[in-house]
Amino acid sequence: MKYIETDKFNHVSVSIRSIFDLDIHTITTMNLLCIMMKKQTEKYPDPSLFTCALADTYGIRIGVGLSAYGKQLVMDIRMNAIETRWIPDKSYQKQAQDLLDQVIWHPCFTMASLSQAKMELKNRLRTQMDDPNTIALLDAFSMLAPHSISIPVQGQINDIDAVTLSDIHQAYEMYQKAKKHVYIVGKPDQELYDYLDQLDSHRAIQSNFELLTDTPLQTKSQTRDISQTSLTQVYTNHVCVDDPLYYPLLVTNSILGQSPSSLLFTNIREKHSYCYSIYSTIIRFDGALIISTGFRNQYYEQVVSLINEQIEILQKGLFDEALLSSAKKDLIDGLTSGQDSSFSIIEQAYLDDLMHRNMELKDRVASINTITKEGIMAVSTNLHLVAQSIVKEDNHETV
Repeated sequence: MKYIETDKFNHVSVSIRSIFDLDIHTITTMNLLCIMMKKQTEKYPDPSLFTCALADTYGIRIGVGLSAYGKQLVMDIRMNAIETRWIPDKSYQKQAQDLLDQVIWHPCFTMASLSQAKMELKNRLRTQMDDPNTIALLDAFSMLAPHSISIPVQGQINDIDAVTLSDIHQAYEMYQKAKKHVYIVGKPDQELYDYLDQLDSHRAIQSNFELLTDTPLQTKSQTRDISQTSLTQVYTNHVCVDDPLYYPLLVTNSILGQSPSSLLFTNIREKHSYCYSIYSTIIRFDGALIISTGFRNQYYEQVVSLINEQIEILQKGLFDEALLSSAKKDLIDGLTSGQDSSFSIIEQAYLDDLMHRNMELKDRVASINTITKEGIMAVSTNLHLVAQSIVKEDNHETV
């Protein structure tokens, strides 16, 4: 168990994480399970009763969600509860503990709750699929199968109806048997601490990831009734999180498309007004860099040409030193501000455990400050476009 004791917050934050294989055949069932676990329990068989119990326990929040780290799927049960020093009722954290225990060990699964969960997940996925940027992103990832990046962590709408109550019970049994890794930020009372300590497996976390490899470019295009075209590009970068080039990769991403002064934003959005937004992001456990933007379809060739030009600027080191300094400062500021969020602290601790490293904020800052143009050029030279998806606007007009 990782206990990060601090007086910085007025609440105790808890994250209980269990690791599974990221499997396309079970991902939709796991999403439905997460929805159902936080809806009703043996003690609160009606969802309204559980909602009332949360409301009556002042300030408590409990959530269940999924995240992917390479080839691993992590189920994360989170709880936020006010520290007892701020609550006159000394039984408060015990009440919070009981509610958490209900979610973990006593969820109630019925046909009615499964039907409700299916409806909720369908609505969530339909909303996502109304967004052309999301469609382009998922299409780009799908072309990279069988790599784990191709598996949609949010589940697949076409698989929802086939999930049975037996599937949910089997998934929950798998969760019960899974090792649990507990993270705490704040100051829990002794009873809550002891409860969480006995949940923890006290085992080291093992990572499991595989970087994308350079493959011939795959493209996909479709047309929809939308106002602008959406483009997603996926690049390999050959950098894993324990690589010496990892921090240069983060700074490279910032220079390319993460800040208001980034190359993509400055040269495509501000100078040419081809798009409203354009950005890049890193998928760290898959060795991928993503560029996403939206524009009128008539500017497609110009936008793609300018994206290539910005990457070439990085590869040749033709960017200003001031941009490098600004990118490093932005990254350091982000790490520093992360210390103001209890769950950001937990996420950093989990990543450190996953990679078996022990770094403090000052160590990260020192690593970032040593980055030079040569490091950025080394990372940028590794960028290789492997997938491109475009969702085009329908230019047909009626009178």
